[in-house]
Amino acid sequence: MAQLSDDCFAFGGPMMSVDEAVAMIAARVTAVREIETVSLAAADGRILASDISASLPLPPFTNSAVDGYAVRSGDLPREGERAFPVTGRVQAGASAEAPVEPGHAVRIFTGAPMPQGADTVFMPGDVRLDQGRLLCPRD
Repeated sequence: MAQLSDDCFAFGGPMMSVDEAVAMIAARVTAVREIETVSLAAADGRILASDISASLPLPPFTNSAVDGYAVRSGDLPREGERAFPVTGRVQAGASAEAPVEPGHAVRIFTGAPMPQGADTVFMPGDVRLDQGRLLCPRD
């Protein structure tokens, strides 16, 4: 997918080699060798001695990491823009009532469950709205 100009997740600096990154980490971090058992209340700010895992996934569904508009990536054009009617809205704490229809978009908020069929979320700053239609950039 094309790099969007205002992407807060993009990194624009020079790339660091793996060896440089490992050397930087090794210079700043020392291993913890002692193990101590403490109460949960006293554990704040400490490092776990062994891995733990949740007995069930939380949240128990695929959710949106950002506010935006959910679409089906297969509907995105290879060139130019495409207009998508915005035909739904899913808030955090709600459920997606229906799958996203091909060629349509759904307004979605951070933490909300992704509608069935949707696999891409455009942040509001990366798209334009025109008379209730979402204009998405090319893929």
